Amino acid sequence: MIVSGFEGTSLNSRTEELIVKQGIGGLILFERNYKNPDQLRQLIEDLQSLTAQIPEVPPLFISVDQEGGRVARLGSPLTRFPPMSCLGQADSNDLAYRFGLGMGKELRAVGVNMDYAPVLDVHSNPANPIIGHRALDSDTEKVARLGTELIRGFYDAGVIPVGKHFPGHGDTSQDSHLTLPRVERARNSLEEIELPPFARAIKQGLEVLMTAHVIYPAWDEKQPATFSPTILIDVLRKSLGFEGLVMSDDLE
Repeated sequence: MIVSGFEGTSLNSRTEELIVKQGIGGLILFERNYKNPDQLRQLIEDLQSLTAQIPEVPPLFISVDQEGGRVARLGSPLTRFPPMSCLGQADSNDLAYRFGLGMGKELRAVGVNMDYAPVLDVHSNPANPIIGHRALDSDTEKVARLGTELIRGFYDAGVIPVGKHFPGHGDTSQDSHLTLPRVERARNSLEEIELPPFARAIKQGLEVLMTAHVIYPAWDEKQPATFSPTILIDVLRKSLGFEGLVMSDDLE
């Protein structure tokens, strides 16, 4: 299944071709697709109406990176949520749930049915240039606990949450959008620090995960997690028992 970006704020011939001829499974929204909630709602209705005309094709995943803080593709008048690190500071299960529920309800109201959130990475490296305040906390247990509450809130709002970035992007010192980082932790350290938030989310019913474009030599010396059978099959499927959908981070 391919999830593609697209141009414009209304349905156009190129996007129609992606849906009808290329058979994509979903679309991801960016700032370039958004003017206001009414416009976005109409755009998504048009996209789903077109898809409904194709025999035996399910509705599109209409997705967005809407985490709060600096990662928020849909702006005013939608709520400007703070970064998820604020939830770690507050350390309230109820607040984390209501954060996910509130964000999810706004997204669902305009037609978005999938959000690339929450970040389940443990912020274990203060020099990390890409995660930082996007992470809930540097404490593994807190990330696991608050992360599952966020997920519950999204589901109750009718939005599919995507936990990321498996098996953990918190200990990198480079941006995986620009280069290929390595996490040089021992396997037992990865299992104790990075994996528990994902394991708990899976146990609580998380259905979609996003992988990290990061190499973890303790598991696989050559392949990043996104392309590693060891990480995706042995660790994720067999060890953690995940049976849901695995999505890649941006491949551009």
